[in-house]
Amino acid sequence: MTKILNRLFILIILFQNLLLAQIKVISLPQNQRNIFDPIFFDKNDYRNVELINSNWKVFYESDSEKKISVSIPAIFEGEESLIFEKQISLSKTQIQSSQLVLGFLGINYSAEISINGYNIYKHSGGSYPFELALPKDILKENSVITIKVNNKLDSEYSIPSTQRFLFSSLSGGMIRDVYLKTVSTIHITYNSFSYSFDQNFSKAVLNFKIGIGNSDFRTNSLSGNVIIRINLFLPGSTFTIAKGDFVQVISQEDNEATCRLEINNPQLWSPQTPINYLCDVSLIRNGQIIDKSIKQIAFYQLRKDETTFTLNRNPFTIQGTTYLFDETSLRRTNAYNKIRDDLLLIKNTGFNAVRFSKQYPNPYAVKLCQELGLFAMIELPINSVPEEILSHNDFQLKAVQLTKNFLSGYSEYSNTIIVGVGSSFLPNSEISSNFISSQTSTIKGKGFLSYASFVGIQITQIQDLDFYGIELYSSPIDEIKDQLQKSIDTLGKNSIFISEVSYPNYKGSASGYLTKYSSDAQAKYLGDMIDLSRQLKLSGIIINSLYEYKGEYASLYGGYSENYIYKFGLLDKSRDLNSIGYKVLAAKLSGNSKVTIPIGTRKDDNPIIFIIIALLLSIIMAVLINTKKKFREDCTRALLRPYNFFADVRDHRIISGVHTAILMLIQAGSVSLLMTILLYFYKSNILLEKIVLSFGNHNLLKFVSFLSWNPLVCFALLFVLIIIKFALISSVIKFASLLLKTKVEFASIFYTVVWAFLPFTILLTVELILFKILVNENFSVIVIIFLILFMLWILQRILKGIYVIFDVRPMKVYIYSFLVIILVVGVILLKYQLTSSTLYYINNAFKQYNSMIF
Repeated sequence: MTKILNRLFILIILFQNLLLAQIKVISLPQNQRNIFDPIFFDKNDYRNVELINSNWKVFYESDSEKKISVSIPAIFEGEESLIFEKQISLSKTQIQSSQLVLGFLGINYSAEISINGYNIYKHSGGSYPFELALPKDILKENSVITIKVNNKLDSEYSIPSTQRFLFSSLSGGMIRDVYLKTVSTIHITYNSFSYSFDQNFSKAVLNFKIGIGNSDFRTNSLSGNVIIRINLFLPGSTFTIAKGDFVQVISQEDNEATCRLEINNPQLWSPQTPINYLCDVSLIRNGQIIDKSIKQIAFYQLRKDETTFTLNRNPFTIQGTTYLFDETSLRRTNAYNKIRDDLLLIKNTGFNAVRFSKQYPNPYAVKLCQELGLFAMIELPINSVPEEILSHNDFQLKAVQLTKNFLSGYSEYSNTIIVGVGSSFLPNSEISSNFISSQTSTIKGKGFLSYASFVGIQITQIQDLDFYGIELYSSPIDEIKDQLQKSIDTLGKNSIFISEVSYPNYKGSASGYLTKYSSDAQAKYLGDMIDLSRQLKLSGIIINSLYEYKGEYASLYGGYSENYIYKFGLLDKSRDLNSIGYKVLAAKLSGNSKVTIPIGTRKDDNPIIFIIIALLLSIIMAVLINTKKKFREDCTRALLRPYNFFADVRDHRIISGVHTAILMLIQAGSVSLLMTILLYFYKSNILLEKIVLSFGNHNLLKFVSFLSWNPLVCFALLFVLIIIKFALISSVIKFASLLLKTKVEFASIFYTVVWAFLPFTILLTVELILFKILVNENFSVIVIIFLILFMLWILQRILKGIYVIFDVRPMKVYIYSFLVIILVVGVILLKYQLTSSTLYYINNAFKQYNSMIF
């Protein structure tokens, strides 16, 4: 017995190791030194910044003996927590006479950070940048940094949630640079500012709030005065535009100084003239500079009221694109080069804004937007969250804290940002409005304009919200215009912008824009949407998207792809600037000469294979009926007098096994064809995608998407599964019959199940034209109702067959059968509700779908 237990224990250990081995750690291309200005890391002669990306050890918490070496950025797949560990060498001078700051540009998703075994910070989630001041009392000359990273999301409290609709993919891990900053014991901890202009922009008044930390205060009670010197100058120039010295008393560990500086004739930032100043803030003690921090400042005035939307008092309209970039997918080039190339092309195309949709952007991208002349629209990755979750106090509190951390992190790199609170909110929902207003108050307090994106037309004003975005998914332009006018009438045209206009390109280059979902149709649609936004004088429009991108799962609406590539982008990875979509977009944005889009001819989307299969099965059935008298009689009785037919089965009257087998194959073909037609018709349906996504299982959605976009494979696979289903249903009935006294042979049960599905042979004639009927929107709802009633009829026939062949009371069979069905469905839904809040998300999907413009 002991030997058996020992072997079992060894097998369990080996099985665990095999599971752990499935999670691979991959190091991404590292950042090279001098690839960008040291201002990004705030490095200068008085504060040293060192990248600590090399020589990390990675291991699993459950197996700390097995460590592998990696460099940062490093990613992994799976939900098992990984521990990243690095030893750093510190001098006594660094520990005693300076303050060390550990910085992260991005961790996905949550993390616990420890130094020498002491837990110093718990990062609750989100790949935004943050810094940690390291306590001196736990540092050693050979200190060990330990970071436990968890990539697991949930459906209720994580931001984003498991059900991430059309998000870009992002692997877990230490996805961006890690650095160690060395500053003076008395040092600048933050530098926030606001400014105002006089009437003619001849003078700007800068109001600073500068944090000053004193890491020696508790040990040495070091106090006294320091001078804060602020210099403002243009990059590459030694001429000081403005200068000021301010005395601050250092009386505690954390101090805040307020300073005021005036600038005469400031040069204003705009997309056409992206002029940035450098703000040099120095701390001076006893005549010596002890710390210095330099950051970029752009002077501009973006203002919106009920009648106008202006930039520097000139009319302004947002012309932007979404930018969904998975930096964890890079293998040959580092993220900084890729981001710079992408944003340069976005700028050269004619855009003046970039919406970093549904993600925490790389802070370098935010900084680069300011340098290039692009507004950075950054937002919390909250998307399609049900009202039941939005109303939770815990979720609201987490979102508020996340907003504060989010703004604190990104405002260090740019001040040309507009902040979003999330996307795909239900319009005119009191719960959604209350949630949004709880976030916008925090954003307004930081001096930024705010926006929220809705799946439909919002007509109710929300406190402190500046812009109301409308998401459009291939919506008819005539319908859009009428619906947008309702929102304009209540909120004002300057408060409304199209936050995301999507038109997928499934078919590539085709013969003109009359072919739906072709590159020509995409170019025509997006061009018309830009014209419409200008005609209605909206505050802006955001195209989704200039670039194709990789998603988290195989999408229906985004078009099935084995690599999860969503087909919204005007440019694929080849970056062909001669594509019709790009040329039309660039011409519209720049106002250049018009690009002609061919009209072409409308192409039928009905695959001929559906007609061929339905016709073939119908012919086989007709031949059998007309050549086999016994088969014709059996079919007539089974269809019109099922009670008598099932009684014959019970009494072992002659039922041909060959006929039954052939009938089963025909019925399997009919059922498979019906499901294939429905899946193919709804292959790009957003509601279906959101319902399947509600279960939080990306593999399930991949399976559905694959079947929907591959009708031949779908039919073949379903054909086999339906045949198996006949045997499975018969086996379940046989197993349940063990509780009864009456014993029925398995063959009789199987015959009963097969012949109960006989009406599907009649449905073949409908399947010949079913796709055409579904295309007509006036009949699609009627068809669905008919099919539901038809399925209930089939269920009723199966139950009738059961109570006839087992000779039991009908009511008993109906009651027990429905109880079993309810129990099975209930258990499944309860399981997914507890683990993925599925019912909340399904309910939300229907509400969203009803709110969308179609």
